[in-house]
Amino acid sequence: MYQKKKIALFISHIYGEYQTNLCQGVVEQAQEYGYRAEIYATNDGEDLGDYSKGETSILSIPNFTDLAGIIFASGTYFSPVLRDKIRRKLLKQKDCPVVEVTESPTEFPVVCMENNRTAGTLTEHLISVHQLKRICYLGIGEDNYFSRQRQKAFETTMGRNQLPVESWMIYHLSGLNDSAGYEEAFQQFREGQFEAVVCYNDEVALQFWTIAHDHGLEVPKDFAITGCDSSEQGQNITPPLTTVTFPTYQVGIAAVDLLMKQGKANVEQSTTVFAEPVYGGSCGCSYHRNALGFKYDNALNSRIRNLENSMFTSMKMAADFSHVTDLDAGMDLLEEYVNYIDGCKEFYLCLYNDWDNVTSSVLSLAEESDPDYDLPDIDNDTLLLKLALRDGKRLPECSFSKTSLLPDYLQKNQTSSYVVCPLFFENHVFGYLAMSFADNRMGFQFKLVQWLMNITALLQNLCEAKHTQALAKHLESVYLRDTLTGLYNHHGFIQQEQILFDHCKEGDCLIAVLMDMDLLKSINDQFGHTEGDFAIRTIGQAIQQACESDDIGARFSGDEFYILLHGTKPERGDAFIENVMHYLSNFNALSSKPYTISISSGAHTIPFVKGITQSAIDAAFDCADEKMYAQKRSKNKTILR
Repeated sequence: MYQKKKIALFISHIYGEYQTNLCQGVVEQAQEYGYRAEIYATNDGEDLGDYSKGETSILSIPNFTDLAGIIFASGTYFSPVLRDKIRRKLLKQKDCPVVEVTESPTEFPVVCMENNRTAGTLTEHLISVHQLKRICYLGIGEDNYFSRQRQKAFETTMGRNQLPVESWMIYHLSGLNDSAGYEEAFQQFREGQFEAVVCYNDEVALQFWTIAHDHGLEVPKDFAITGCDSSEQGQNITPPLTTVTFPTYQVGIAAVDLLMKQGKANVEQSTTVFAEPVYGGSCGCSYHRNALGFKYDNALNSRIRNLENSMFTSMKMAADFSHVTDLDAGMDLLEEYVNYIDGCKEFYLCLYNDWDNVTSSVLSLAEESDPDYDLPDIDNDTLLLKLALRDGKRLPECSFSKTSLLPDYLQKNQTSSYVVCPLFFENHVFGYLAMSFADNRMGFQFKLVQWLMNITALLQNLCEAKHTQALAKHLESVYLRDTLTGLYNHHGFIQQEQILFDHCKEGDCLIAVLMDMDLLKSINDQFGHTEGDFAIRTIGQAIQQACESDDIGARFSGDEFYILLHGTKPERGDAFIENVMHYLSNFNALSSKPYTISISSGAHTIPFVKGITQSAIDAAFDCADEKMYAQKRSKNKTILR
């Protein structure tokens, strides 16, 4: 296998600003060391119901032995369940160094971003530069780690300046969109005659600012306010928001640097990337008015339009996929939609060999009704590259070993980093997508989450269609087949008879053959009905092996068999009977049963003509019936050997 130096990044909600910048830092710094990045992305914690059950399949995708190192951005996982499963898996990778991006010590070397204590820096700025004293803190939930740390930095700074922190000065919102909480916080702070508010982040600051503005207060004339995260929106209002940098790109760089140092002597096991204050006009400092603020407004309007377009595109995609009944047709349709992914350079859809396995209960029904049912080959060591698009061209599909993310020929001499997303529906795992973007710029947008769900819905629908076909085949078998012999029953005979007529030509022959088992009652009476059923099945097997593709063999009643043969010579009826008799003769010679199995038979041939009637066929079987009973009357009446 062709080997390439690679590092993996496990991260969730990759479309977020924090995650995008972190990924970009990892990708670009990995390139500096001559490595490619494989980014294993999930969306845990979203309220998607049972759909999210298959998230853990992300752990079955990487070949850990092929990785030079792993970065685990554990702080991006909303679900502790998935985060802990990834952690346990990584702890087992003894030969592969792991670096964790988090805020607290773990079993792995740690890279963290310190932007909590800057809440104290901003508080100090409000006190020492602007001589403010009645300063409040607006946080998110008492159990939010980052909010607690920022509150602690705020309280420490207030205490160092001998300023009291009274209970009315602290308020915890239940969430970022707690509209009632913002109103209550404002009323609480105003009642205490506040002068400034230090907020958990920019979004909280901007929402509180809006509430205060609605109540007639102006910033910074009536009060000062600060945020944290240095959002684009906060820097494009008037006055700009005083806030804190959000150096996630540098965190990605630091994580790669620390990973590359593992295994060397005297390596520090933790690295901290520090945020810095950004002083805008919201604290009372002078500021330069942004003369190009209209550019941000235009960009914001453009984003809104793109979001609306992506929603409609996703809706159309879901509608188009809902009509797909064939995997190849689905891939052709998906290829068209890939063109809508901005900057997508490579797009690969890989499926496990058993991706469309029907359930065991359905399989058992299908196999029972049709012994030749094509059972899926369960072999997850091999994958199918079902859709491959590179630089706008579609590549042929192929199978490849699971020891590699993609077929070796695609990765040879490649410098692309890949975003990898699992494909699953509830507990049903299909495979994964791997995507690269132009110039290795991480362009995974939120709309792709909707696309992932559309693709998995397509695959799930195809699986369910296969399940339905298997069940339909079973039900058809129950309706048309004799359960004891596997031959047709009366319904099946009538249906197949019409199909046979459609294949016949003028001048062909139809041969009606009627067979009746000899002395079935005697076998049942002396040896039991189980032996009688065995004898009937044996005759059914004899008839099946003698039939050709266009022939119809059926069991109409307990021991009576109807066969309609298609041929060009009248003698074929006698040859068919001889073939069946030969099978039974060989069986009896080899059998240890205390009885012999035999039949009486008769055949009658009629020429085929267009528009042949059922009464003509019935008359032919009546003639065959007379010959059969004439033969039966002449036979010995014993079944014993």
